[in-house]
Amino acid sequence: MKPVYAILLIFAPIVNSCYPVYKYHVGTFPEKPVNMENINSEFDDYNSTAPTLGKTGPLCFSSNRESYGKDFDIVYMLLDVIMSKSTGILTVDENNRYNFDIYAANLNLNDAVSRVNTGNDELGPYLIPQGNGHIKVENGNLNYQNYIMLYAANESGNLDIKLTQNLTNRTYSIPQNIVFLNSLKDDAYPALTSDSSEIYFCSNRDTNFDIYRTEIIKKSDLLSALSDSAPRSVIKVGLLSSDQDDKCPFIIGNLMVFASNRSGGYGGFDLYYSIFTNNSWSAPVNFGEKINTQYDEYRPIVKVFEVDFTNDFMIFSSNRPGGNGGFDLYYAGIDKMTD
Repeated sequence: MKPVYAILLIFAPIVNSCYPVYKYHVGTFPEKPVNMENINSEFDDYNSTAPTLGKTGPLCFSSNRESYGKDFDIVYMLLDVIMSKSTGILTVDENNRYNFDIYAANLNLNDAVSRVNTGNDELGPYLIPQGNGHIKVENGNLNYQNYIMLYAANESGNLDIKLTQNLTNRTYSIPQNIVFLNSLKDDAYPALTSDSSEIYFCSNRDTNFDIYRTEIIKKSDLLSALSDSAPRSVIKVGLLSSDQDDKCPFIIGNLMVFASNRSGGYGGFDLYYSIFTNNSWSAPVNFGEKINTQYDEYRPIVKVFEVDFTNDFMIFSSNRPGGNGGFDLYYAGIDKMTD
C-alpha cells in the first residue's frame, strides 16, 4: 500500500558542429514494474500524490518508517523523472539539488507535513496546486508554491478527510475536516475531477469499502468550496464498486485508477482502470498480469508527460517479494488513455 513520486526530465545533448544532436527524441516507460529503490525503506511506503505537470515535482506519500512500523505519517520529497536524450537512460529518483528553483518553491511542504503528522495515522495525501506566492527578500522576491493538501487521519478513531493549505498564510493552516465528506466510518483517498466539480473518495460507511462521489458546490475559490459545511448527497458509484473492497480512486483527465480485491483478480488487491465517456464511467478493467500479482497492489496514481513519452507513468505500492520490506513503491508505463 504505498506509492511515491515527483518529476524532472533532463536532456543531455551531444555536440555536433554548433548544434546538439540527439539519438532519442521520445521515451517509453517500462511495462514491467520497477522498484523505486532509493525512495523506499524497510517499512511500509505508500499513498503518493504527484500533482504537477512538469518534469520535477513534489512527492508526498504515507510511510510508517518514522515510527519504525507503527503509525503512518506523510513524507515529502521531490521526485525527478530523468531521461537522457543522448543515451536513452531513464532515472526515477529523489531530487536533492538544493539550489534548484523548484526545490526552493516547494520547500514549505515540509511545514505542511509537520502540521498534519501526529501519533495517529495520516494516509492518502493529495496535493492541489493553487498557483505561486512570493515574499520580498533582500535581492528580490522568493517564490513558493501554494497548495491545498487533502489527506485522511484517524484521530477520531476512524478515518476522516481533512485539509491544510498555505493560501491564507505562507505557513500551512491548522488541519480542518472536510465536513461534507466524513461519516462515522472510514472516509479516505479523496480525488477531484479535472474540472473540480466533483470529489471522489472511498468509504466503508456501507460495510465494505466502496467508491463514492459528491458535488463540490461552486464558490469564489476551491478552498471556500471545500470549507463549506452545507449537506449534500453522497452517492455510491455502483459501476465502480463491488461486493469486496474498492479503494484509493485517483483521477487524471477522463481516467480513474483504483485498487480492489474483488473476485476475478490475480490475488489480494489488484489495480483497475475506468474511462469516463458519455457522462458515465466504463466497467472497470484489470491492468493484467504485467502490473498485478498474487500479492497486494495498492494506491495507484498516474502522471502524463504529453509528448515526452509514448506512454503514461503510473506509481503504485506493492508488497510483492523482492522489495526493501513491507510495501514498496513501484512505477510502470501504461497505455495512454487520458483526454
